[in-house]
Amino acid sequence: MSTSPWDRVLIGLIAATSMYALAMIAAGAVVGTELFDRLGFGPSDGAIGDGLQQDYVLLIFGVLGSVLVGWMVLLGGIVVGPFRRREPWAWTAVASSIGVWFVLDTTMSLVLGWPTHAAFNLPFAAGLGLPLFALRHQFFGAARG
Repeated sequence: MSTSPWDRVLIGLIAATSMYALAMIAAGAVVGTELFDRLGFGPSDGAIGDGLQQDYVLLIFGVLGSVLVGWMVLLGGIVVGPFRRREPWAWTAVASSIGVWFVLDTTMSLVLGWPTHAAFNLPFAAGLGLPLFALRHQFFGAARG
């Protein structure tokens, strides 16, 4: 099993993303949506009405946070197991998962008129993509790397 600094960076980013997603669930219910509005998930003025609208937004944050935590648990399991053993399918699975998320989420955000959210995706994609790029040769060798 191989462990490089890039493996540690990748698992650290997966853990940080999990904590962020848990905060979406917990903080959304505790402090409302203001924190996440600033990060591109809602109107910048926080103008979401009380009652059913607010409850629906909190539901969306809870569902999104839950899906993110589940995705990070799966990615973490792959990264600490088959990825560290440098099984090529593990690199492809992690890279494909991140790539598909980035393309779909960013495209949808731009099409629907939320460029702030699309821009918010860039540091996540770069942070997760850099370790994958740096390690690719260990999975596929010089011929494909």
